[in-house]
Amino acid sequence: MNITINPNAATDDASQIDSIVTTMEESLETLNGAITRNIPNGVQTSWSETVRENWSTYYGADVPAAMADMKLSATNLRMAVDQALKYSSEN
Repeated sequence: MNITINPNAATDDASQIDSIVTTMEESLETLNGAITRNIPNGVQTSWSETVRENWSTYYGADVPAAMADMKLSATNLRMAVDQALKYSSEN
């Protein structure tokens, strides 16, 4: 089986993933600040409580897990390129 890898393209893709993750983390941090400022803990309406609870779950668990998975994808892509280059230089 022949596998063709364009190392530059794959490395660029990994860098783009890193950039996307960084931008998303910054944007979500900004959104978290806005939600925290605009829906303070003392506001007790069903809407505000629902928004804060849902956001807390999403921002506290789902977002970090998704970001970690995306970072792992970039790392795996870089490792795949490195291993493919190493293998091709041995043969």
